[in-house]
Amino acid sequence: MDVFAYVGVQRGKTIKGTIDASNLSRARAQLREKRVKIKKIKQQKTKTNSGLNMNIKWGIFGSVPKKEILMFTKKLSTMIRAGLPIIDSFIMIADQTKNKNMKQAINEMVIDISEGRSLSMAFKKQGRHFDNIYVNMIEAGEVSGQLDKFIDKLTDILEKQAKIRSGIKSAMFYPITILLVTMSVLMFMMTKVVPTFQEMYGDMGLTLPGPTQVIVNISDWVTTPANIGAVIGSVIGLLFFHKIMKKYVGVYHRTWCWLLLHIPLFGNIIVKAVVARSSLLMASLFTAGVSVLDTLEIAESVTTNILFVNAFSRIRKNIMSGIELSILFGDEKIFPSALSQLIAVGERTGNMEEMLNAIAQYYEEEFNSIVEGLSTIIEPIMIVFIGAVVGAMVIALYLPILSAGDLAGG
Repeated sequence: MDVFAYVGVQRGKTIKGTIDASNLSRARAQLREKRVKIKKIKQQKTKTNSGLNMNIKWGIFGSVPKKEILMFTKKLSTMIRAGLPIIDSFIMIADQTKNKNMKQAINEMVIDISEGRSLSMAFKKQGRHFDNIYVNMIEAGEVSGQLDKFIDKLTDILEKQAKIRSGIKSAMFYPITILLVTMSVLMFMMTKVVPTFQEMYGDMGLTLPGPTQVIVNISDWVTTPANIGAVIGSVIGLLFFHKIMKKYVGVYHRTWCWLLLHIPLFGNIIVKAVVARSSLLMASLFTAGVSVLDTLEIAESVTTNILFVNAFSRIRKNIMSGIELSILFGDEKIFPSALSQLIAVGERTGNMEEMLNAIAQYYEEEFNSIVEGLSTIIEPIMIVFIGAVVGAMVIALYLPILSAGDLAGG
């Protein structure tokens, strides 16, 4: 990318600045889109992809956070409802965006739209950041001529999905934090406290009881750097093995997904979250006039759990045989039985969109209730667990002294 310095007039005022573009004509085009009347423009310098100027596009470094996508959609919704043209809206949002990857994606979409591509096509080209759900909602809005309404619906979907993700994180945060604190306390005791007691008992010439000897042996093992290195290496190896097996071995992937759904308490959270998200999405797509087949195909993307993906795929294939949607969902045991019953009500009343919205709200409330209940249950369990572990270790460390006292008393 080259950097061009320019002087121009915008809204009656003389302005100067710089703009990034691949060539001079592209720089002029971008300034015209910003309603700048160019007086003078020249190339200033060439950006290099070294040092601090490097814009990394690969891996997680090239991705855009979900939060940025939500903020972009909210701003776009507000500007379109205010009557601003799409290109002007994009340019204004890009100027307000600090995330470099997001800013670049918006600028590339501005160029695509300026060259005559449709809005949905511009989003589709940025498929790394905007998924099938997003692109299909934009396309439905374009086709129906109600882009503002569909972007509003898209904002609602993204907000509720963010709320569900936040709920899952909050449910996991407390036990993980407690576990990390417990591990830190144990490591401190094993590396600092236990060696002190071991040295003291050695000077006293005391014979260590079994529980104390076990703790001393663990401390010796933990304080050996080679052993810690072996553990870290094993963990990294297992994670790599898991990733490879999950990607290339179907049986392993299905088994792993099955185990996730059958973890006590947490598995239920995953099911409720998937059902809430898919119901909300299907309600919005039905409103858009998207066919049932396309709706079910898009619904597959709400989760990466292969069991849910396969269930949606089977429903999509069998719907062509004329079987009612409620029956197909009822045949898939991975979905709660209440889901098929509620869909059946929507089919009988003819208000499928309204019923799916009600289903999404129902399972979202169920999800929130489970998350809150989980926090309430886990807190006392983790406190008792920490107390038991630390207490057992303290008793084991003082056991030689207590034993020596008993022998002296005897």
